[in-house]
Amino acid sequence: MSTTYRIPHRRRFASMHSPLATTTCLIYLLLIELIQPSSNNNIFCQASWIDPDTPQDAQTVSPLQVVPAPPAPKHSKHDDDDDSDDKKKHHRRRRDPTQTPTFYPTFEPTHFPSIAPTTTTPAPTHPERIYNLVFSDEFNTPHRRFSDGSDPRWTALEKNDYTNDAQHYYSADNAFTDTEGNLVIKSEATDTEILGFNDVKHKNERITKHFKSAMLQSWNKFCFTGGIMEAEMALPGRHDVGGLWPAFWLLGNLARHTYVGSSEHVWPWSSSVCTEKSRTAQLVSACDRVEHYGLHTGVGRGAPEIDVFEVQAGSIKANKGAFLKMPVGQPFMSSSYQVAPGRIPRPGEGWWPAPGQWYNNLAGGMNTSMNIIFYGTYNHFRDDTNPAEQDYWSDAISYNRQLNESHFGKFHKYRVEWEVPEEASKK
Repeated sequence: MSTTYRIPHRRRFASMHSPLATTTCLIYLLLIELIQPSSNNNIFCQASWIDPDTPQDAQTVSPLQVVPAPPAPKHSKHDDDDDSDDKKKHHRRRRDPTQTPTFYPTFEPTHFPSIAPTTTTPAPTHPERIYNLVFSDEFNTPHRRFSDGSDPRWTALEKNDYTNDAQHYYSADNAFTDTEGNLVIKSEATDTEILGFNDVKHKNERITKHFKSAMLQSWNKFCFTGGIMEAEMALPGRHDVGGLWPAFWLLGNLARHTYVGSSEHVWPWSSSVCTEKSRTAQLVSACDRVEHYGLHTGVGRGAPEIDVFEVQAGSIKANKGAFLKMPVGQPFMSSSYQVAPGRIPRPGEGWWPAPGQWYNNLAGGMNTSMNIIFYGTYNHFRDDTNPAEQDYWSDAISYNRQLNESHFGKFHKYRVEWEVPEEASKK
């Protein structure tokens, strides 16, 4: 039994680059095209990063003009006085927005964003910007392979994945291009015996992984800071059967996924401020006063994570089971920004943030919901000698988008636009 994840030869990735302490390599699954202003020459790339088969109309791109979804409608006095069961039930499911921030989270979502605006959000008025292509890969050469050292842009892992209780082994043979202009990532039910280290028993042991898949990384090959990235791909499997976890995401180049030692006190830090916590919990912090390996003093570095999507198929619907308090259920696409240090106070799992709590002015699109099941991670490492000072929270600012059967097995475009703040570009 096997399933395949296909990326066709049509894709777009544009990016604007600016110098920042944290640089991200395009990692995992695929890349499309990267675009930046031609005046910037600090991007880490070489000649021929642009696929010559990329269409001419993909050489430039502009950011999307996105307007947040409209707020939830308020109840009128007539609605509140209506004695019908339907109206009463509907009224009990909503609460009036709190006018001042409150410390405690809520079981139900408050009005969007925190206090419903009195006017319609206007369309953005900033001038249109043009991004120039700096990277593309059309994957239209048949029989490409991506084992270590065989491809200048990508590396397909050949190793066990012991993160997130993974049930699979990553094999380079499970990533290839077919004769139809697609990158194929194949998952199959097949046994792989490996020798691994048991963190609990503190000894090596042989185990068998019963599934095999593939991961493509551009780690340490092509890196960028800020921009627009777009990919066209078909999600694998069935929409109502769980088990697969297709993902398309970015990670700062100081860490490398599945090599967990590289991420300790590095993932997902993105702070250039010296604090008591960063002094002990961030490996390369703004508190450092000695320059090492060309890293400037007083500048914090890390490896934040941007999840363009992580998809969870299944049959648990909205307002049922684990999604009881959420308007989005399975199947869904989760898009996240994971970053440290985490903000305190934070909502409890399954609770909605109170107005003014955690992050302000978060806005989702249509058919989306804040992911109240996962707000981030408490990071503790076994070898740390002073957990009270070295442990830290990281945040996951995450929204789930409702998917349906049409999103699986058919090609769709997925895109992320990412910019850094002006003060960061001056570091």
